[in-house]
Amino acid sequence: MRFWVAIVGFFLLTAADLLPQHGALAAQGNRVALVIGNSKYVYAPALPNPASDARLMADVLRKVGFNVIEGVDLDYAEMRDRLNKFTEASYDADTALIYYAGHGMQVNGKNYLIPVDAELTAPAHLKTRTVQMDELLAALPPDPAVGIVILDACRDNPLARTLAASLPKSRSTTAPGLAPIDVSGSDVGTGGVLIAFATDPGAVSYDGGGANSPYTTSLARHIAEPGVELQSALTRVRGEVTAETNGKQRPWHNASLGREVFIGAQTAQPPAPVQPAAQPSATAAPAESASTDGRGWEIEQRVWDEASKRNTLAHYEAYLQQFPNGAFADLARLNIDQLKKQPATVVANVQSETSRSATAVQPPAAAPKPETDAGTELTESAIGLDHQGKVDLQERLLAIGYDLDADGDLGLKTRRAIGQWQEANGLPTTTFLTPKQYARLKLDTDDALTTYRAKQASEAQATRQESVAPQRPQKPQPVVRARPRRQDQREAANPRPAPKPKATARKSGFKYCTGIDGTFQIPASQRCPLSGYAHY
Repeated sequence: MRFWVAIVGFFLLTAADLLPQHGALAAQGNRVALVIGNSKYVYAPALPNPASDARLMADVLRKVGFNVIEGVDLDYAEMRDRLNKFTEASYDADTALIYYAGHGMQVNGKNYLIPVDAELTAPAHLKTRTVQMDELLAALPPDPAVGIVILDACRDNPLARTLAASLPKSRSTTAPGLAPIDVSGSDVGTGGVLIAFATDPGAVSYDGGGANSPYTTSLARHIAEPGVELQSALTRVRGEVTAETNGKQRPWHNASLGREVFIGAQTAQPPAPVQPAAQPSATAAPAESASTDGRGWEIEQRVWDEASKRNTLAHYEAYLQQFPNGAFADLARLNIDQLKKQPATVVANVQSETSRSATAVQPPAAAPKPETDAGTELTESAIGLDHQGKVDLQERLLAIGYDLDADGDLGLKTRRAIGQWQEANGLPTTTFLTPKQYARLKLDTDDALTTYRAKQASEAQATRQESVAPQRPQKPQPVVRARPRRQDQREAANPRPAPKPKATARKSGFKYCTGIDGTFQIPASQRCPLSGYAHY
């Protein structure tokens, strides 16, 4: 009897464990993914990673409940077929994701994905032999669904160079990598769109030495982590890939989402155990402060981005001092160990040891307090902005949506924009910056500034190429051929006789007059007589 009771109890416990998982899958809704990896190109060298990258991503997405439409080494017709199937399958989906690895290119600020059979030797081939990025965006379901496009297609592309040679230089321009895509201006309800590239717009990504590219390896590791929101996962990917490539490749994403998106299971954090009031924990202070501050996670992301960009011991140690248990703490310690192995000067070693000892002795720093110092003309002058620094400040404000002119003159529009930024961030609205406010503004606008400058450069280059007037073809000049030397010798030996002068008629000393007796002559110096008679 006890045996059967134990068996029934085991099944009840198993069913209880499965119920939350079923609820989590139901909450995720209908999710569809299109995964394509093109490696074996007919008119370009084969790529080592895209096919295996696509298989890895398809496996990861299937495990978290996606209906995956997969394709490897697709020609033009096959890519069209998979895209049509995805459009139909994702029409009523809650989440639709497109992942593409292979060759891509940008022309005049627009992005194109290249099938394996594409031979691009004429401008018209862009329309007839490639798949435009706009078509991928059009295939995504409308709001309230969430659309995600991830492209590992920023490789060095020989097909782009072949096409560039055939394009008219006065109206078309190509550039490396992919062009930035701005989705911030689109209307967003509860859904939205997210675009992710393997590296910054206009840059080239790397395949790496393994079976998968550095970007897809890190993406597969983090995108489906339980409890990790999609944009947080992409931030972790950015940090890992930047560290692995020594800053040569920095993944990029741009999003306009109306809610948090979880690719993996959305697991709730367990409640923290109640601590006795008499025994507060010193190590819990940073986590408590971060949880009470809504910007805690965003600040950590910005600090980590700055540390990974600088790639110095001081920046990594500053990150660990502020976030000892942060999401990138292990990676920061690994980078510190690698930097310590490199040769350094004695001064650097002394400073490093000092900072390490200070970090070991001092308790973890609490979350930074809100800025309370009011900016004045004096505090802003202490920043030491030259003309280029002022232009940089204005471009940062422009990149996050404020209306002003980037002319290096901090006039009325710039002051108004600074005041609006201060007000939006809970700072004293004085329209003048303090050094701390300026550092915070730079951290908040690094990604937006990269996107803004890449877009401005692309538009300026396209405008400059279109403004160049086509040169009129010059008429060919007549070719003057040299006389043969033999002909000159023959004419010298047998000169032609000089032409005879024409005989000129001698002038007569008389002229004719008509009179009564008929015609008669008179001297040319005289006039004909009026009487009509010859009188000489």
